[in-house]
Amino acid sequence: MATIKDVARLAGVSPATVSQALNGRPRVHSDTRQRVVDAATKLRYAPNLHGRRLARRRAECLAVVQGRNMTTVFSDSFYRVVLGSAAEATHGRGYSLVITPTPREGMRPADLGRLMGHGAVDGALVVGVLEADWLFALRERGLPIVLVDTYLEGSTVPAVVADYRDGAHRATAHLLGLGHRRVALLGAAVAYPFGPETHDGYADALAGATVAYDARLVRRCPIAVDAAIAAATSLLAASDPPTALFAVTDAMAIGALRAARERGLRVPADLAVVGMDDIELAAYTDPPLTTVRVAKETMGRLAAERLIALIERQEVEPGIVSVPGELVVRASCGGKGDGS
Repeated sequence: MATIKDVARLAGVSPATVSQALNGRPRVHSDTRQRVVDAATKLRYAPNLHGRRLARRRAECLAVVQGRNMTTVFSDSFYRVVLGSAAEATHGRGYSLVITPTPREGMRPADLGRLMGHGAVDGALVVGVLEADWLFALRERGLPIVLVDTYLEGSTVPAVVADYRDGAHRATAHLLGLGHRRVALLGAAVAYPFGPETHDGYADALAGATVAYDARLVRRCPIAVDAAIAAATSLLAASDPPTALFAVTDAMAIGALRAARERGLRVPADLAVVGMDDIELAAYTDPPLTTVRVAKETMGRLAAERLIALIERQEVEPGIVSVPGELVVRASCGGKGDGS
């Protein structure tokens, strides 16, 4: 069986460099890392994970705590991409991910020990919205945590979020730039920051274009296609309906497309529609959906990197890292754009 010294000899480096290269340490040059990986592969070297974990006093395992706004990791088109990117980043640094059950009704923060495997993890990514008492309970256990797609107001808990206010501003400003003045908002009826942030971005864009805010053009509904169909139908049934609509998620925008079609309206000739997320389906709707692309891969990678840095006692800036989005112009809005 090959040893770390055998790999070092073949790669022409020290055993310490082999260890650093295979554990994803950033100080190793990429050419050296590749030479080490090639040597380890050729020799079929398998590191002693149990011994390494004992020496480091770490499980080299991270928990994913699912927020209450997530359907499931595997069926949620948004969080699936975020966590896929996080998994790539953690694997590259020698850590694995375990997905814990979503906290259910009747469970208490004191039940966290069971959810976390009683100390079998080094830290946790809290993905989506979770009540503050659960977050505080995690911190009280001394467990490093990073929040993903949410944050704790007034707290220094590290968080990685999308800049939803800016995304809503970009979408609304694009529609206003196409000449629309009756731009509707299909917002999210949620208590967490996503709802007010997207509303404020919409209002900011109207103010920037000196277009009066009209509450009659605003609807809030659950984040679901059926709810969006009903909300968009009520907007389109008004005596002075909107000529354009921004929906705060692509799923809701798809509901708006359906509502327009059921009323015999053409998109974008009669109604321009813009969403936000850029889920896989967005490019294949009829017509293809203009949307604000949320940098889900970047969010997952940054969150994983921040958590590992905390575990390894590296310096991490407290508070929120906000990741900007990108306008992706397709056929549903009827205009051309430069992606800015």
